[in-house]
Amino acid sequence: MHCKVCGAELMVLTNVVPDTVPGVEQHTFICSACHVTERRMVFTRHGREDASAPMPGDVPLRIAPASTVQEEHYAPGLFSRVLARIRGH
Repeated sequence: MHCKVCGAELMVLTNVVPDTVPGVEQHTFICSACHVTERRMVFTRHGREDASAPMPGDVPLRIAPASTVQEEHYAPGLFSRVLARIRGH
């Protein structure tokens, strides 16, 4: 998106406000070059989802702690075989 004032190519989205009409939002952009603020009406295809209920992906996952014992159960790759030849094993 180009700035209408200076023609710079990068406009940064700073705010989104839903309009009273469903499927329409007011986006506020700031130019990365001249720092002029612009507001533009944007049509959304399906509108925004309600953020009141958490999505299943928003729930934090339980992650098991990493093992402190390093396992050496790996298949030797090309690099390992080259090092073994250099070492004479």
